[in-house]
Amino acid sequence: MNQPVRFEAAHLYTDASGFIDVKKLIEAYPFEDHVRRADEYFRTIERPWDHHFRKPFHEVNDTAATLSGFAAVLKVGKFKPGLTVADFGCGAGWLSAALAMMRCRPVGLDISEGGLEMARRFVGEHPLLSTLDIRFEAIRREKSVPLEDNSVDRLICFDSFHHVSDQAAYLEEFHRVLAPGGLAIFHEPGPRHSRTEQSQLEMREYAVIENDIFIDEIWANARKAGFVDIDMAIFNDQPLTMKLDGFNRGIRGLLAPWTYYKLGRQLMQQSYDKRVFVLRKAGSLDASSRFADQLDGGMALVEQSFEPEKRIFTAVLEVANTGPGAWLPSSAGFGAVNLGLNAVGAEGSKAYPDAIHLPVSSNVTDSGESRRVTVTAEIPWQLGPEFTVEIQLVSESVAWFGQPIQIRNSPPA
Repeated sequence: MNQPVRFEAAHLYTDASGFIDVKKLIEAYPFEDHVRRADEYFRTIERPWDHHFRKPFHEVNDTAATLSGFAAVLKVGKFKPGLTVADFGCGAGWLSAALAMMRCRPVGLDISEGGLEMARRFVGEHPLLSTLDIRFEAIRREKSVPLEDNSVDRLICFDSFHHVSDQAAYLEEFHRVLAPGGLAIFHEPGPRHSRTEQSQLEMREYAVIENDIFIDEIWANARKAGFVDIDMAIFNDQPLTMKLDGFNRGIRGLLAPWTYYKLGRQLMQQSYDKRVFVLRKAGSLDASSRFADQLDGGMALVEQSFEPEKRIFTAVLEVANTGPGAWLPSSAGFGAVNLGLNAVGAEGSKAYPDAIHLPVSSNVTDSGESRRVTVTAEIPWQLGPEFTVEIQLVSESVAWFGQPIQIRNSPPA
């Protein structure tokens, strides 16, 4: 087998049949060699907008797989605007860019200055990204992350952890840089990755590390590093399809148990060669109105009035936080809890094209706490003397929640 001259140690990790042992490849080259090859790769790319700057929308098949995995990462990682997120192995920066557009504060990390130069160019030439809070830092030392202790809320390895030389050492670094309650989220291949045809080709042609992902081994090392929990994500990469009749029967629970077993088995098999998992550092996670699963509430009408001459409607409500999470103040922006109000006339016309948002409180409303809130709204003349005011709780940019309250206003008989 012909090997490039620059891979002079190939005989140390390649057997007579041409098979490459990834563990031996890792031992054969120092960190500096892998940095140099990564730089060589990125610096030979003359037209990055043809492929690298299009990610994740670069190829139809790859895009579908990437987006399904990215969706799983976002869900299990409990992302929200304002989080500081380390994008480990960021390459040309597509994931950092996506996080920045979702109002996170990404820090892209990579061993290759060539890749980081491309990432900075990608951001600099983009009319929106160039205005956002996004930065890139080089990993200059093996088994280290160039960030301060407890400095990031989330850390993502999206198809990058299987390239590192020492998984245990990097897990210790991930734990160090995460804030208490922080999450490390991984999107990686499976336990037979190094033996696939594509991985063998990559290692043969470029001497790049294409390691396997053994979850039990990773979890054992993660616990030694200080992580306290692990969750595995099960999701569809390839959609399951069936005829309409079977679908309708299936969602009503009318298919044979064996069919549900086969569907579940197929779902699990899709996860064999793709691992999405989350490691949690000890500490309290953000349990607030920024997360939909933390939301619930109730409202009760205390009194109401209407000034027909000025068309001013007033209601006093008792508003209770019955969910597990605290409500952020009404001025907090993303995740702030307010009241959404609209009015509907007898003929069905609405007072406002979109509900107006009115404050609940300027302070945090803890779980189990209640607020007495007075709301006022001007009701257009077009709605006439008889109308219904509908009010519902809303966590801004997260969800509407709780049962809406409807208050009918009728003129005196």
